[in-house]
Amino acid sequence: MSAPSTSPLRGWLLLGGIGVCALGIAASTRTLNTDAKVVFVNGLDVPVTVTAGPAHFTLAPNAHHRWQLPIGPLEVDIQGKQGRLAQETVFVTGEEGLFVYNVLGAAPLYTTTVTYSVNQNSKQSDATPQVLAGTSFRHVGRIDYMLTEPPERITMRKEDGRSTLRTHLGRAKGGWKSSYGWLMALHRTADAARLAEGLWKALPETPEVEYAANAAKLLAAREEGLLASLAAARAQRDAHPEDMDVQRLWMHDMRRADRIDDVRAHYQAAVEREPGSLLLGILLARLEPEPSGTERLKALMREHAGELLLRRALAVRHTRQQRWAEALPLLEAMEQEDPDYARYLSTHAETLVALGRRKEAARKLSEHLLLQSQDKEDRLDLEDVRLYARVVGHASQEGSANEVMRQLVESAQKERPEGVVAVWLEASLGQQVDAEKLRAVPPEHGLAGAARVLMALAEEPEFAARAAASVDFLGFRQLDTETGILLAAEFERLGDAALAVKLLDVSNADLGYGELQDVLSGKLPVDAITTLDWGERAALHLVLARQLDARGQDSKAAYALVKKEALLPGAVSIALQNWDHPKPSHTVAGDTMP
Repeated sequence: MSAPSTSPLRGWLLLGGIGVCALGIAASTRTLNTDAKVVFVNGLDVPVTVTAGPAHFTLAPNAHHRWQLPIGPLEVDIQGKQGRLAQETVFVTGEEGLFVYNVLGAAPLYTTTVTYSVNQNSKQSDATPQVLAGTSFRHVGRIDYMLTEPPERITMRKEDGRSTLRTHLGRAKGGWKSSYGWLMALHRTADAARLAEGLWKALPETPEVEYAANAAKLLAAREEGLLASLAAARAQRDAHPEDMDVQRLWMHDMRRADRIDDVRAHYQAAVEREPGSLLLGILLARLEPEPSGTERLKALMREHAGELLLRRALAVRHTRQQRWAEALPLLEAMEQEDPDYARYLSTHAETLVALGRRKEAARKLSEHLLLQSQDKEDRLDLEDVRLYARVVGHASQEGSANEVMRQLVESAQKERPEGVVAVWLEASLGQQVDAEKLRAVPPEHGLAGAARVLMALAEEPEFAARAAASVDFLGFRQLDTETGILLAAEFERLGDAALAVKLLDVSNADLGYGELQDVLSGKLPVDAITTLDWGERAALHLVLARQLDARGQDSKAAYALVKKEALLPGAVSIALQNWDHPKPSHTVAGDTMP
């Protein structure tokens, strides 16, 4: 008897499929069979009726069924409660093994190999799992274990030698959400959009599906370039005039294009046409300087007392202007009455820290997050766990005093490579990283990549330039906008405009490149950009302080402001601690030494 290797397959898969390579399949020989084995898999939460050539059957939610079907063209028709979901012709070849028909490509299917050996400590096969999600029909060849977990041990035959491989067709947890996540992480945004559109037909009353479809379309447009992204965002703006998030997305893309004045004029005209619109008033206030923006929100509050949208907008506005004492009562009211309070928990905690109530902030965070962590299926959001670590000031899980941290990391760690969350947290706070754990994580993993950027940032800007140069929009998700703005501003100061533009873009910072240039040239005060939070402001002020150093001017007051603004440990505090004060130089960020 022999045990299979204990590969981190499941964690790799449910992470979202980052870094998938194609699994090499040996060329199959043709057979003289007239039929082929086809397994139909329904990854939806609703039943579907399938007509495939001569076969006609119903697949229950999340069920599968295997059929013998004739070789050649096969007409497939999928019907749901709302009507036809898909109709296509696939070609069943005479190749040996199994074919898979995945309804709408929704089920999170994958194939991999399992190594069994005489030695208990056998190693994983070199083959990387092949993701089948996002495509409806695929030949997968010989499968030893179909949609069932491989056994822990098998009886080795003499001809197997010291080890043998078995092939496995598996199905991960998470349903269509896992499939969608894999496709997005693999930059298969067009496939993700098609999947979401198909799901919308099957599950028309599921808001998450509509959101997924829109997000995939927008990201696909973003990858085509700024003009395509602007067009897609504008189409969404016009299609969803009452959706705050959609309106803000268009505003964000216009800011990327340095057209924020056009946005301001658009909402100014809209408010004049509809002076009673609460949403338009909030959006215009977001773009107005102080004190106009705050005064508009307060006037709206007097007219619409108790409106949740207004309370949220004014609370955020106060925190952006560092009026913490005014923000706190609003946040406390939101905690009691706002069903969307979870989105503002971080703002509440940061406000308490700013008011000198750090222990209370840590307690509030731990209570909310420990309650969420009791969900056995879902894992905690990484940003929430990072915020808790920043509030308590460390990522240590050692000892009884750090039991909360241990539980939070354990929840966030679910289905991820062992130790990667702890490594990422250590790097996020500028602490010593366990290099052995980091080396054990696949280098293409998003958290590992983020940790490497942060470790490079803890050296010098030039190191960070090399690490960040290859990071894309999806890869930057595990870094924050404080990091993005800090690096973009520093690279712009050093003369690397291309890298500055890229970092602003991929970090999704709410700051245009033209605005960044104006800040560094002294034309635009940081405080005039009302959409920045405390960490983003501190990042810009730090680079302005370094600019004074490079000019040989007094920078003491500038550094004091940075230290005051940097409420919690992060990219700015890491740079403050580790970066040497600059000397006048013409070096370009990322240049290598001869």
